[in-house]
Amino acid sequence: MSLRLREKQSLYHHIGRLLRSGITFGKALESLSKTSRGRAKKVVLKLKQGIADGQTIAEAFAQQRPAVSEMEVGIISAVERTGRLEHGFAQLSEYFGALDQARLNIIKTTAYPIFVLFLGVLVLNLKVFLVVMFKGGAIQDAVHAYVRYTLISFGVIVCAGLAIFFISRFLNKVATRNAMVDGFLLRVPLFGKMRRAFAMSRFCATFDMQLDASVNILDGLEAAERASQSGMIRAAVETGLPKLRDGIQPSQLFAESKAFPDDMVQAYAVAEESGELEEELKRMAVEYRAESFSRLEILVEWIAKLLYFGVVVYVAYGIISLYSTYLNAVTHIGD
Repeated sequence: MSLRLREKQSLYHHIGRLLRSGITFGKALESLSKTSRGRAKKVVLKLKQGIADGQTIAEAFAQQRPAVSEMEVGIISAVERTGRLEHGFAQLSEYFGALDQARLNIIKTTAYPIFVLFLGVLVLNLKVFLVVMFKGGAIQDAVHAYVRYTLISFGVIVCAGLAIFFISRFLNKVATRNAMVDGFLLRVPLFGKMRRAFAMSRFCATFDMQLDASVNILDGLEAAERASQSGMIRAAVETGLPKLRDGIQPSQLFAESKAFPDDMVQAYAVAEESGELEEELKRMAVEYRAESFSRLEILVEWIAKLLYFGVVVYVAYGIISLYSTYLNAVTHIGD
């Protein structure tokens, strides 16, 4: 059972507001359990039961996997240690709110070209109707042929769209654990750099909160690499942990791996030397987050442009085909 982005944003927002008002976490869940609905209510009730069973807040959320991601668990675990739960929930609410807004922008940007594409299918398949009529067929036969070809066209478009969606979703899921697939996706134009920016934002934000909660570097890195949802970062940290135990600095580990961009490596090394690591991690988390959403907007714009281009090509082909069919029919009648 997973929550939609909007549901997560709302859940974390309400918990954060209740905590800021001085209400305990248990009382906040009690209040939300009376007003929540659907999947959100089920999650709240499970959290409430976990707290009643003696679990910590982070443990109760961890029990909600996969509805709750590693990033959420890492952040909640860190802020619970520092006693700044309302701060962590506010950050999570803002993050998922921004993701939900980005999703709505994708829908708004791509809705019109998709509508035009489907309208083009309805109009241009009229050539099938005309061909049957020109050949002396009955209207009923012409309508049946038109409906059949139109449904086939819609089926091809929908199947192609679903195939792209599920393949990309599968690769994205595999890339969270597989460095090779993650590296392959990194090379995909527009999408690769956007995905890396999201991963770095999650990594820096979680690592910062772990250090802020006085978690040791090794445990903090492990929590951050799980939160990053990047196979390359995961492999780099897991491979580098023995070296860290032997005394090398994290900046050296980052520099030796291609999982981390050059600007992040340099910024981290300077912050490590200057003793301003937490401040620098906060800054990088914010910057990478802004970059990720900026790249997402660019990706959405290009998706819309490609859809428009596809529609234009399809309509042009349909018009030429329709005109050709009409000429052939007229020639046939003349003969």
